[in-house]
Amino acid sequence: MNGTKSLVESSLLTGLAVVLFLAARFIPVAGIVLSLLCPAPLVVLGLRHRPQRAALALCVATAIVGLLGGPISSISFFLGFGILGVGLGILAARFDKAVDIMLYGIVLSLVSKLILMSVLTWITGVNPFDPDVEQLRATMTKVFSLYGGGDVESIEGVKTQMEMTLKAIPLMFPAMITMASALDCLLSYVVSRRILLRIGGGSLPPVPPFGSWRFPKSLFWAFALSVLLLVFESSMKDPLLSRVGLNLRLLVSMLFMIQGMAVGWDYMDFRGVGKGWRYALLALAVLIPLLSQVAVIAGLLDIWIDLRKRYRR
Repeated sequence: MNGTKSLVESSLLTGLAVVLFLAARFIPVAGIVLSLLCPAPLVVLGLRHRPQRAALALCVATAIVGLLGGPISSISFFLGFGILGVGLGILAARFDKAVDIMLYGIVLSLVSKLILMSVLTWITGVNPFDPDVEQLRATMTKVFSLYGGGDVESIEGVKTQMEMTLKAIPLMFPAMITMASALDCLLSYVVSRRILLRIGGGSLPPVPPFGSWRFPKSLFWAFALSVLLLVFESSMKDPLLSRVGLNLRLLVSMLFMIQGMAVGWDYMDFRGVGKGWRYALLALAVLIPLLSQVAVIAGLLDIWIDLRKRYRR
């Protein structure tokens, strides 16, 4: 690739990363997805050119975001998405398996996001994962006062449920940010690979088919440990045990659900169900709590009795 073409392509990919990040700030719902795709242009840039070029592009993109969105935005872009994009490109050049690349990528994403949260808390003095419950309660009271003619008991019930949710957010912070890091890394990897397959100039190892995803049996013992920690917490009144047990149980349940969804995907593939229907059913499994629980149970059973092997006999 000649120098001029390389420079133009690098500039376009750098600009795309900036556009995705800034668009994520102003588009309410789709912005969440766009923000998760921000690292992809930097991954492509690092693989089609050199990692040094991707690192330079990250610095340029960070400066542009800072000029257009302010210093907080530039820090959020650099630590929240840019480091992952450059890192995935470097990891892809060193490892041959998608699982290895993504495992290290998840760790990199998690560490960079933890640093980001620490920096933002230090700068603003506000921890976004530790909300002021009293202030939020006052806000909710003003909002619910607009419904003065409604069912008072129902309103109080909703307020109580919202307050319990807000109090639980700081406790679930480790699990939440870990799952966000995993999703961020997976989406960036998949999107980057699709782009590279179309334009060439680099490659990423294929992700194993979703229907073959399987976690080790030791995951069950992690689940048992989380239950024991919560039981001991109720008798010992130890908040640390409660926090560790809650986050461990949340993470393990999520992994069970993913394995259960993989079983469902493989079963539908075995029965010849079209991909459109499969995606729709997976979305329902995520959105409907009852189906989510069914997926968790299916994942737990699959770890011990290999459901996929049984129905393929």
